[in-house]
Amino acid sequence: MKSKNFLKATAKGAAFVIFIAILFAALTVTAYAQIDKNARIVVDYTNTPTTGTVSINLVSAIAPLEARVRIEKDGMQYDYRLKNDGTAEFFPLQMGNGEYLVRVLIGPVPDSGGRFQVGITSTYRLRLSSSNVNAVFLSPSQFVNFNRNSKITAKAAELVKDANARTDLEKIEAIYKFVIEELEYDMDKADRVVKGEMAGYVPIVDEILSAGMGICFDYATVFAAMLRSQNIPAKLVMGNVANPDPKMPAGSTVYHAWNEFYLKERGGWFKINEMRFTGEQFERVDPTFDSTGNGTTRAMQFIGNGSNYMKFKEY
Repeated sequence: MKSKNFLKATAKGAAFVIFIAILFAALTVTAYAQIDKNARIVVDYTNTPTTGTVSINLVSAIAPLEARVRIEKDGMQYDYRLKNDGTAEFFPLQMGNGEYLVRVLIGPVPDSGGRFQVGITSTYRLRLSSSNVNAVFLSPSQFVNFNRNSKITAKAAELVKDANARTDLEKIEAIYKFVIEELEYDMDKADRVVKGEMAGYVPIVDEILSAGMGICFDYATVFAAMLRSQNIPAKLVMGNVANPDPKMPAGSTVYHAWNEFYLKERGGWFKINEMRFTGEQFERVDPTFDSTGNGTTRAMQFIGNGSNYMKFKEY
Protein backbone atom coordinates (compact mmCIF):
# COMPACT_ATOMS: atom_id res chain seq x y z
CA MET A 1 0.00 0.00 0.00
CA LYS A 2 2.85 2.36 0.90
CA SER A 3 4.67 1.60 -2.36
CA LYS A 4 1.52 2.43 -4.38
CA ASN A 5 1.09 5.75 -2.58
CA PHE A 6 4.79 6.49 -3.01
CA LEU A 7 4.62 5.81 -6.77
CA LYS A 8 1.49 7.93 -7.09
CA ALA A 9 3.07 10.81 -5.20
CA THR A 10 6.28 10.47 -7.22
CA ALA A 11 4.37 10.56 -10.52
CA LYS A 12 2.37 13.59 -9.41
CA GLY A 13 5.55 15.33 -8.26
CA ALA A 14 7.27 14.56 -11.56
CA ALA A 15 4.34 16.03 -13.50
CA PHE A 16 4.55 19.21 -11.45
CA VAL A 17 8.33 19.47 -11.97
CA ILE A 18 7.88 19.05 -15.73
CA PHE A 19 5.21 21.74 -15.74
CA ILE A 20 7.38 24.18 -13.76
CA ALA A 21 10.32 23.54 -16.09
CA ILE A 22 8.14 24.27 -19.13
CA LEU A 23 6.68 27.37 -17.53
CA PHE A 24 10.10 28.70 -16.47
CA ALA A 25 11.44 28.25 -20.00
CA ALA A 26 8.30 29.87 -21.39
CA LEU A 27 8.60 32.98 -19.25
CA THR A 28 12.13 33.67 -20.46
CA VAL A 29 11.39 35.81 -23.54
CA THR A 30 13.94 36.94 -26.08
CA ALA A 31 12.59 39.83 -28.15
CA TYR A 32 13.81 40.74 -31.62
CA ALA A 33 12.45 43.37 -34.01
CA GLN A 34 9.38 41.40 -35.08
CA ILE A 35 9.81 38.11 -33.25
CA ASP A 36 9.10 37.24 -29.60
CA LYS A 37 10.36 33.85 -28.50
CA ASN A 38 11.61 31.67 -25.70
CA ALA A 39 12.90 28.11 -25.47
CA ARG A 40 9.59 26.59 -26.55
CA ILE A 41 7.48 29.18 -28.34
CA VAL A 42 8.05 31.51 -31.30
CA VAL A 43 5.64 34.37 -32.07
CA ASP A 44 6.68 35.77 -35.46
CA TYR A 45 5.33 39.05 -36.89
CA THR A 46 7.74 39.19 -39.84
CA ASN A 47 4.96 39.04 -42.46
CA THR A 48 2.22 40.66 -40.37
CA PRO A 49 2.45 44.10 -42.05
CA THR A 50 1.48 42.53 -45.39
CA THR A 51 -0.71 39.57 -44.35
CA GLY A 52 -2.45 40.75 -41.17
CA THR A 53 -1.64 37.37 -39.58
CA VAL A 54 0.86 36.23 -36.94
CA SER A 55 2.81 32.97 -37.08
CA ILE A 56 2.99 31.00 -33.82
CA ASN A 57 5.04 27.85 -33.39
CA LEU A 58 5.33 25.54 -30.41
CA VAL A 59 8.85 24.44 -31.36
CA SER A 60 9.28 22.00 -28.49
CA ALA A 61 6.65 19.38 -27.67
CA ILE A 62 4.90 19.72 -24.30
CA ALA A 63 2.84 16.51 -24.22
CA PRO A 64 0.81 15.58 -22.25
CA LEU A 65 0.13 19.30 -21.77
CA GLU A 66 -1.75 21.36 -24.36
CA ALA A 67 -1.33 24.86 -25.77
CA ARG A 68 -3.89 27.56 -26.53
CA VAL A 69 -3.54 30.88 -28.34
CA ARG A 70 -5.43 33.91 -27.02
CA ILE A 71 -5.53 37.13 -29.05
CA GLU A 72 -7.09 40.25 -27.52
CA LYS A 73 -7.79 43.83 -28.61
CA ASP A 74 -10.14 46.50 -27.26
CA GLY A 75 -12.06 44.05 -25.06
CA MET A 76 -12.52 41.44 -27.83
CA GLN A 77 -10.97 38.00 -27.42
CA TYR A 78 -10.32 35.09 -29.79
CA ASP A 79 -9.14 31.67 -28.55
CA TYR A 80 -7.56 28.88 -30.60
CA ARG A 81 -5.89 25.53 -30.03
CA LEU A 82 -2.23 25.37 -31.03
CA LYS A 83 -0.65 22.31 -32.61
CA ASN A 84 1.84 20.44 -30.45
CA ASP A 85 3.98 19.06 -33.28
CA GLY A 86 6.45 21.84 -34.10
CA THR A 87 4.36 23.15 -36.99
CA ALA A 88 3.90 26.91 -37.31
CA GLU A 89 0.30 28.08 -37.62
CA PHE A 90 -1.03 31.44 -38.76
CA PHE A 91 -3.64 33.35 -36.75
CA PRO A 92 -5.56 36.43 -37.93
CA LEU A 93 -5.33 39.90 -36.41
CA GLN A 94 -8.78 40.73 -37.71
CA MET A 95 -9.91 43.39 -35.25
CA GLY A 96 -8.47 46.34 -37.16
CA ASN A 97 -5.39 48.48 -36.65
CA GLY A 98 -4.13 49.04 -33.13
CA GLU A 99 -2.38 47.18 -30.32
CA TYR A 100 -2.90 43.43 -29.95
CA LEU A 101 -2.11 41.26 -26.94
CA VAL A 102 -1.05 37.76 -28.00
CA ARG A 103 -0.58 35.02 -25.45
CA VAL A 104 0.17 31.31 -25.60
CA LEU A 105 -1.28 29.39 -22.66
CA ILE A 106 0.10 26.05 -21.42
CA GLY A 107 -1.82 23.52 -19.37
CA PRO A 108 -3.72 22.21 -17.70
CA VAL A 109 -1.62 22.83 -14.59
CA PRO A 110 -1.47 19.64 -12.47
CA ASP A 111 -4.01 19.68 -9.61
CA SER A 112 -5.39 23.08 -10.68
CA GLY A 113 -8.83 22.07 -11.87
CA GLY A 114 -7.92 22.55 -15.52
CA ARG A 115 -6.28 25.96 -15.23
CA PHE A 116 -3.79 27.11 -17.91
CA GLN A 117 -0.66 29.21 -17.26
CA VAL A 118 0.78 31.89 -19.56
CA GLY A 119 3.64 30.49 -21.64
CA ILE A 120 4.50 33.71 -23.45
CA THR A 121 3.01 37.18 -23.74
CA SER A 122 3.57 39.36 -26.77
CA THR A 123 2.23 42.70 -27.96
CA TYR A 124 2.07 44.05 -31.49
CA ARG A 125 0.76 47.28 -32.99
CA LEU A 126 -0.91 46.55 -36.33
CA ARG A 127 -0.65 49.32 -38.92
CA LEU A 128 -2.17 48.15 -42.20
CA SER A 129 -2.27 50.78 -44.91
CA SER A 130 -5.63 51.89 -46.33
CA SER A 131 -4.81 50.07 -49.56
CA ASN A 132 -4.13 46.85 -47.63
CA VAL A 133 -6.76 47.04 -44.91
CA ASN A 134 -8.39 43.71 -45.96
CA ALA A 135 -5.10 41.79 -46.08
CA VAL A 136 -6.14 39.47 -43.24
CA PHE A 137 -9.19 38.34 -45.26
CA LEU A 138 -6.97 37.50 -48.24
CA SER A 139 -4.40 35.48 -46.29
CA PRO A 140 -4.42 31.87 -45.11
CA SER A 141 -4.93 31.31 -41.38
CA GLN A 142 -5.75 28.39 -39.10
CA PHE A 143 -9.45 28.11 -40.00
CA VAL A 144 -9.05 29.12 -43.67
CA ASN A 145 -5.84 27.31 -44.51
CA PHE A 146 -4.65 26.96 -48.10
CA ASN A 147 -1.64 27.70 -50.29
CA ARG A 148 -0.78 27.93 -53.97
CA ASN A 149 -0.38 24.15 -54.16
CA SER A 150 -3.68 23.29 -52.48
CA LYS A 151 -6.33 21.38 -54.40
CA ILE A 152 -8.80 24.06 -53.36
CA THR A 153 -6.69 26.72 -55.11
CA ALA A 154 -6.51 24.70 -58.31
CA LYS A 155 -10.27 24.04 -58.22
CA ALA A 156 -11.10 27.72 -57.79
CA ALA A 157 -8.89 28.60 -60.75
CA GLU A 158 -10.57 25.90 -62.82
CA LEU A 159 -14.07 27.14 -61.97
CA VAL A 160 -13.19 30.73 -62.86
CA LYS A 161 -11.60 29.67 -66.14
CA ASP A 162 -14.50 27.39 -67.16
CA ALA A 163 -17.00 30.18 -66.43
CA ASN A 164 -14.89 32.65 -68.43
CA ALA A 165 -15.27 34.90 -65.39
CA ARG A 166 -13.62 38.29 -65.74
CA THR A 167 -15.06 40.47 -62.96
CA ASP A 168 -14.89 39.67 -59.25
CA LEU A 169 -18.66 39.25 -59.19
CA GLU A 170 -18.48 36.65 -61.97
CA LYS A 171 -15.68 34.82 -60.16
CA ILE A 172 -17.62 34.84 -56.89
CA GLU A 173 -20.73 33.50 -58.60
CA ALA A 174 -18.84 30.68 -60.32
CA ILE A 175 -17.31 29.57 -57.01
CA TYR A 176 -20.54 30.04 -55.05
CA LYS A 177 -22.47 27.97 -57.60
CA PHE A 178 -19.99 25.12 -57.20
CA VAL A 179 -20.13 25.19 -53.39
CA ILE A 180 -23.92 25.19 -53.10
CA GLU A 181 -24.42 22.60 -55.85
CA GLU A 182 -21.55 20.17 -55.26
CA LEU A 183 -21.23 20.04 -51.47
CA GLU A 184 -23.75 18.01 -49.48
CA TYR A 185 -24.64 18.56 -45.86
CA ASP A 186 -23.07 15.93 -43.59
CA MET A 187 -25.75 15.01 -41.06
CA ASP A 188 -23.51 12.48 -39.28
CA LYS A 189 -20.83 15.09 -38.66
CA ALA A 190 -23.48 17.57 -37.51
CA ASP A 191 -24.76 15.00 -34.99
CA ARG A 192 -21.24 14.46 -33.66
CA VAL A 193 -20.83 18.21 -33.20
CA VAL A 194 -24.09 18.39 -31.25
CA LYS A 195 -22.92 15.51 -29.03
CA GLY A 196 -19.66 17.31 -28.28
CA GLU A 197 -17.55 14.72 -30.05
CA MET A 198 -15.68 17.21 -32.27
CA ALA A 199 -14.38 19.81 -29.84
CA GLY A 200 -11.55 21.79 -31.41
CA TYR A 201 -12.47 20.72 -34.94
CA VAL A 202 -10.57 22.65 -37.63
CA PRO A 203 -11.64 22.12 -41.28
CA ILE A 204 -9.06 20.95 -43.81
CA VAL A 205 -10.29 22.39 -47.09
CA ASP A 206 -8.71 19.84 -49.43
CA GLU A 207 -10.24 16.97 -47.44
CA ILE A 208 -13.68 18.61 -47.56
CA LEU A 209 -13.31 19.14 -51.31
CA SER A 210 -12.44 15.45 -51.79
CA ALA A 211 -15.27 14.25 -49.55
CA GLY A 212 -17.82 16.55 -51.21
CA MET A 213 -19.67 17.06 -47.96
CA GLY A 214 -19.50 18.94 -44.69
CA ILE A 215 -21.24 21.07 -42.08
CA CYS A 216 -21.78 24.84 -42.17
CA PHE A 217 -18.23 25.43 -40.85
CA ASP A 218 -16.90 23.44 -43.82
CA TYR A 219 -19.08 25.17 -46.43
CA ALA A 220 -18.00 28.60 -45.21
CA THR A 221 -14.32 27.63 -44.97
CA VAL A 222 -14.22 26.20 -48.49
CA PHE A 223 -15.96 29.26 -49.96
CA ALA A 224 -13.63 31.67 -48.11
CA ALA A 225 -10.48 29.77 -49.14
CA MET A 226 -11.54 29.67 -52.80
CA LEU A 227 -12.29 33.41 -52.89
CA ARG A 228 -9.05 34.33 -51.13
CA SER A 229 -7.09 32.21 -53.59
CA GLN A 230 -8.60 34.42 -56.30
CA ASN A 231 -7.52 37.58 -54.45
CA ILE A 232 -11.06 38.39 -53.31
CA PRO A 233 -11.34 39.34 -49.60
CA ALA A 234 -13.61 36.86 -47.80
CA LYS A 235 -14.60 36.33 -44.17
CA LEU A 236 -15.58 33.18 -42.35
CA VAL A 237 -18.28 34.39 -39.95
CA MET A 238 -19.74 32.64 -36.91
CA GLY A 239 -22.71 33.52 -34.76
CA ASN A 240 -26.36 32.83 -34.10
CA VAL A 241 -29.07 32.78 -36.74
CA ALA A 242 -32.81 32.56 -36.40
CA ASN A 243 -33.79 28.91 -36.60
CA PRO A 244 -35.10 28.45 -40.16
CA ASP A 245 -37.14 25.39 -39.15
CA PRO A 246 -40.80 26.54 -38.96
CA LYS A 247 -41.48 23.74 -36.47
CA MET A 248 -39.18 25.34 -33.90
CA PRO A 249 -40.42 27.93 -31.36
CA ALA A 250 -40.41 31.56 -32.49
CA GLY A 251 -37.22 33.35 -31.49
CA SER A 252 -35.10 30.20 -31.25
CA THR A 253 -31.61 30.38 -32.74
CA VAL A 254 -28.84 28.03 -33.88
CA TYR A 255 -25.08 28.53 -33.94
CA HIS A 256 -23.98 28.80 -37.53
CA ALA A 257 -21.20 29.73 -39.96
CA TRP A 258 -21.60 31.84 -43.09
CA ASN A 259 -19.55 34.23 -45.23
CA GLU A 260 -19.01 37.82 -46.17
CA PHE A 261 -17.01 38.89 -49.21
CA TYR A 262 -15.74 42.28 -50.30
CA LEU A 263 -16.78 43.39 -53.76
CA LYS A 264 -14.30 46.06 -54.85
CA GLU A 265 -16.26 46.96 -57.97
CA ARG A 266 -19.82 48.17 -58.40
CA GLY A 267 -22.54 45.73 -57.38
CA GLY A 268 -24.80 43.51 -59.41
CA TRP A 269 -26.93 40.39 -59.44
CA PHE A 270 -26.06 36.70 -59.28
CA LYS A 271 -27.54 35.04 -62.36
CA ILE A 272 -28.16 31.80 -60.43
CA ASN A 273 -30.56 33.36 -57.91
CA GLU A 274 -32.08 36.66 -56.88
CA MET A 275 -29.27 37.89 -54.63
CA ARG A 276 -28.19 41.46 -55.36
CA PHE A 277 -24.99 43.08 -54.08
CA THR A 278 -24.30 46.77 -53.58
CA GLY A 279 -20.53 46.68 -54.10
CA GLU A 280 -17.62 48.45 -52.38
CA GLN A 281 -18.47 46.79 -49.04
CA PHE A 282 -18.61 43.36 -47.40
CA GLU A 283 -21.68 41.40 -48.54
CA ARG A 284 -23.30 38.43 -46.75
CA VAL A 285 -23.90 35.02 -48.33
CA ASP A 286 -24.89 31.75 -46.67
CA PRO A 287 -23.80 28.79 -48.82
CA THR A 288 -25.08 26.19 -46.35
CA PHE A 289 -28.66 27.49 -46.16
CA ASP A 290 -28.68 28.22 -49.90
CA SER A 291 -27.52 24.66 -50.64
CA THR A 292 -29.84 22.88 -48.20
CA GLY A 293 -32.72 25.20 -49.12
CA ASN A 294 -32.20 24.39 -52.82
CA GLY A 295 -32.13 28.07 -53.73
CA THR A 296 -35.83 28.56 -53.08
CA THR A 297 -37.37 32.01 -52.76
CA ARG A 298 -37.94 31.33 -49.05
CA ALA A 299 -34.24 30.49 -48.57
CA MET A 300 -33.14 33.62 -50.44
CA GLN A 301 -35.49 35.81 -48.43
CA PHE A 302 -34.16 34.32 -45.19
CA ILE A 303 -30.52 34.94 -46.19
CA GLY A 304 -31.34 38.42 -47.42
CA ASN A 305 -32.88 39.45 -44.08
CA GLY A 306 -30.02 40.76 -41.94
CA SER A 307 -32.12 40.56 -38.77
CA ASN A 308 -31.85 36.75 -38.98
CA TYR A 309 -28.09 36.93 -38.39
CA MET A 310 -26.17 37.88 -35.24
CA LYS A 311 -22.40 37.89 -35.82
CA PHE A 312 -20.14 36.88 -32.91
CA LYS A 313 -16.79 36.16 -34.56
CA GLU A 314 -15.15 36.63 -37.94
CA TYR A 315 -11.99 35.02 -39.27
